[in-house]
Amino acid sequence: MTDSFSQIFFNKLWEHLKPGGRDLGETIRSSIDFGPVWNIRIGDVTIPVTGAMISLVTSVLILIVLALWLRRGLRKHGISGKQALTEKLYLIVINLCESFGMNRQQAEIVLPWTLTLGLYIFLNNAIAVMQFPAPAMNPAVPLSFALFAVALVVVMGIRLLGLKGFWYSLINPIPGLLPFNIIDYLIKPVSLALRLFGNVFGGFILLQFVKTVMPLILPSILGLWFDVAAGLLQAVIFMYLTTSYIGEVVEKSNSTAEQIAQKKQSKKRQLLEEKV
Repeated sequence: MTDSFSQIFFNKLWEHLKPGGRDLGETIRSSIDFGPVWNIRIGDVTIPVTGAMISLVTSVLILIVLALWLRRGLRKHGISGKQALTEKLYLIVINLCESFGMNRQQAEIVLPWTLTLGLYIFLNNAIAVMQFPAPAMNPAVPLSFALFAVALVVVMGIRLLGLKGFWYSLINPIPGLLPFNIIDYLIKPVSLALRLFGNVFGGFILLQFVKTVMPLILPSILGLWFDVAAGLLQAVIFMYLTTSYIGEVVEKSNSTAEQIAQKKQSKKRQLLEEKV
């Protein structure tokens, strides 16, 4: 009986480990099932809970705990390692905002939003290390991030520049380009969503292929890269592009305001010359 058990055990183990021993397509299909894990019923209302929703909520909880930990024990002198990390993140984002044409005050207004967005996307990618499904594999999640980012660009543009200043950004460099500048706001979320989804989903497919062909050691190393390092890279790119879009609004608005001011000055000069 022992021999038969050991024989069956090693046969099953070999089928699991040998190259081509599993159906890659079936493995991927089962891993990207976007159906609900369970349902929450409140009276007659049924709320489906998917794996992506669980990962998103878990990322929020981790982000809250991280924020509370980083802000605890801050002081002016004798700073700790976590305070140095916080200040480093602060300076990186401030310098990034200023490099896109924002002043210090505008950069400090934008910073909490773009930094939080970048950290949240990173956690959503890195959470796959704990065997949670990466939310970005569900196309709805990257699209929602992208729509939020573009909405943030519009809201920040209005907050930093006012409605008049934001209007200036839409008619830069000439008013005739207004329809194209509006279309640009429709293209941006598609570009952001496809970039994030394509990179995360592509990394997942490659990792599942490696697990199927050689399921020992190497997948763990590649998992750290695709889930952590590549996840960090995608979060930085997403935050970078969102910040650049806000900076673009500021620069276009300032450019248009300067053009209008120059036209007014030239008209005043012409009137003065005519009077003389």
